[in-house]
Amino acid sequence: PGQGVFSAQESTLLDSLNFNGVVGKRRDRPVEWQSIDRYVESVNATDANRVGAGGTSEATSQPPLYYAYESVGYLVSPWNGLLERLWIMRLLSALLTAVTVVFVYLFLRELFPDAPWAWTVGALAVAFQPLLGFMGGGVHPDVLLFTASAALFWALARAFRQGLTRQTGAVIGAVLAVGLLAKLNFIAMLPGALLGVALLAWRERSREALVGAGIACGIAAAVAGVYILLNLTVWDRTEWGGGVGVATRAATGSGSHAADPISLSYHLSYTWQLYLPRLPFMDPQFSGFRPWEIWFKGFIGNFGWLDTPFRLWVYYVALGIAVPILLLACVTLWERRAGLRRRWPELLTYAAIVGGLLVSIGVLGLRYRRNTGFEFEQARYLLPLVALYAAGVSAAALGAGRRWGRPVGAVLVSLAAVHGLFAQLLVISRFYG
Repeated sequence: PGQGVFSAQESTLLDSLNFNGVVGKRRDRPVEWQSIDRYVESVNATDANRVGAGGTSEATSQPPLYYAYESVGYLVSPWNGLLERLWIMRLLSALLTAVTVVFVYLFLRELFPDAPWAWTVGALAVAFQPLLGFMGGGVHPDVLLFTASAALFWALARAFRQGLTRQTGAVIGAVLAVGLLAKLNFIAMLPGALLGVALLAWRERSREALVGAGIACGIAAAVAGVYILLNLTVWDRTEWGGGVGVATRAATGSGSHAADPISLSYHLSYTWQLYLPRLPFMDPQFSGFRPWEIWFKGFIGNFGWLDTPFRLWVYYVALGIAVPILLLACVTLWERRAGLRRRWPELLTYAAIVGGLLVSIGVLGLRYRRNTGFEFEQARYLLPLVALYAAGVSAAALGAGRRWGRPVGAVLVSLAAVHGLFAQLLVISRFYG
């Protein structure tokens, strides 16, 4: 703490791009004249010191796996310029996002084994989703979090289809290990995943299932244990790098620097109003309707540093499209209700994963707002659930019936592609006019 975060190379390049004068300011652009462009290129070509002073930043408390992955692109770059190195690192993030889409496809294959064409519909809807693409084009540990989350949904769905064996247990454990080392937010999904493993073992009641459950939990526990040990003995950090411990102490009001504790009822009221309409007995927590302002509009698109939204009419058009898609998905759920009742352990697992993530966003968001005065919630925090979004799109196509399902699926994919294209044009116009 107190030391500089960036190296001299990073600092001079950020200054040349007028970074602090651009982010959050919709009308300002980094490079507006050729003279500025030449200056940026000259700074980028300078062999400045690439070693920083070791100061802390928002990334300090996060696990190291994503950064280790990105360091490969940085180190193998044939260029010394930071912009070129960053381009390779962004490419690696894009490849991870492609892997996310693959796991979504595999998840849909387990959900809808009788409709192979629907797998493609849902996976392509995710591939063209603008917010996922925007995150996947940058350097951020959320990218690996999305991949691990999609892989988790696939691994659990596969285990519910094929049974909990040594192999499926090992896959679940490996996915949990990657998620825990990707970003701390994954911890919120861990209870739901462990519930799924327990339900699988209970459903099968066999020695093979118990061994598979033990392997899944053992791999995750072993990796978490090694990470905690390294934090305490090598990296001079708290058990989970600072993030979980600090958040827990802040939420409970414990610790020497924690703020006043927040009551459970206040937490519940805040979290409820994040996702649902306020009930009459609740005190207002927000000035607007958060499900619309944060989640829906954010999912449709608000890019940059939340300074590049669409025009308001675009969100209303998107709402008009989303409603019939939701209704078609509900038709599929109704038609398959008998099968859904038989699959209640699997559905309960997914609900627990969703609930854990939503509650964690509310708990952390309330404390962040109390401490800083700013809002914590962003639509990207829901992207770990992108596999369920794909399932909803596939279900909507199936809801159109045997005759119209494939044409509707093609329309949905086309809409997703157009959405992604205009989102890219929006971001390009924001920074380049």
